Amino acid sequence: MFHIFMFHSNTLFLFKDEFQRRHQISKEELENVLSLRTTFTEAASLLSVSRQTFYKLLKDHNIPASKYVSISDEQLDTIISQIKTGHPNIGEVMLMGHLRSRDIVVQRRRLRESLHRVDPVGIQSRRRSSVVRRVYSVPHPNFIWHIDGNHKLIRWKFVVHGAIDGYSRMLMFLHCSNNRAETVKDLFTVAVGHFGRPLHIRTDHGGENVRIWEDMQSTRGESSVLTGISVHNQRIERFNRDLNNNCSKVYAPTFYALESLGCLNLENPTDLFCLHYVYLPRINRTLEEFKAAYNNHSISSEGNKTPVQLFSLNSFWLHNPQQSARDVLSVSDQSEFMPLTNMEMQELSVTINPLENDNDNGKTLFQRTQQFVFNKLV
Repeated sequence: MFHIFMFHSNTLFLFKDEFQRRHQISKEELENVLSLRTTFTEAASLLSVSRQTFYKLLKDHNIPASKYVSISDEQLDTIISQIKTGHPNIGEVMLMGHLRSRDIVVQRRRLRESLHRVDPVGIQSRRRSSVVRRVYSVPHPNFIWHIDGNHKLIRWKFVVHGAIDGYSRMLMFLHCSNNRAETVKDLFTVAVGHFGRPLHIRTDHGGENVRIWEDMQSTRGESSVLTGISVHNQRIERFNRDLNNNCSKVYAPTFYALESLGCLNLENPTDLFCLHYVYLPRINRTLEEFKAAYNNHSISSEGNKTPVQLFSLNSFWLHNPQQSARDVLSVSDQSEFMPLTNMEMQELSVTINPLENDNDNGKTLFQRTQQFVFNKLV
């Protein structure tokens, strides 16, 4: 009888704890966990409740228990067409990441059917043999960040800087600006403030990384900085191939076209100013979208978990997919050469929106910006 009494007593306490915990969890906390798009069992574990209590929480806050959204085939085709317009070279897995970043979760079958309707030619062109990858092992998130600059657009003075967590493959920052050490340090500082400081970083020997080395060595010690040739920076180098397909190969043809038309002279600093005014915001919009998609794409070798899930489920950080470093870093995006006064810059920003769709990949906006600057200089 004594053992039976103890069993019922423990059950009562467990039930009481579950009941109290259920009423301590706010809707915001629940939605924050749901934003990770893990299984409900993992979500319940993160909230320290049972799966049964988790379902009750969904009901309490009027949140649908199904993870799939209700969307028609026509609506899905429209959204996928929009994504493919800005990111023409992405495949099925990255496309699913783009949808997840927009809080749109559909069955894989529906995604494939939509792709066949929207982009049948692209499906055939992307079919290739599988990539053989080396085994890479890191003990936990924030153990090491791989940092590198992508110089595929350096001809036009654009450099993309990125950092990727070695454990989860989550992108910590991805931004296009100049190649100065101060810019890279600003990106690193914002990322550390949001995700925490890594134990180590790995970079190449580029001078743009000097300020980061100094920062890490002053806080983590000399051994926290690993440097080597770029090809040994495995995580970020592998990512750069995807980045080239979805950013550099999208914008480079437009820039070459402007040169061939005689509209863009790379020796003319005013032309470069106009190019950066129009295309820097457009490139960074592409990078923000690509970063959100990449952080939400499933990794087959990790049980189809996403980088966000791998980072969050193994650390005390919960991802806010809406938070961005763009506003914080706007000062670093300004062109080194400034032909206009501050008042004229304000007038330009009111007159020409660089993110406007001109149905010409920004080339019409570029020429309008040139004309605006010319009128101010004469």
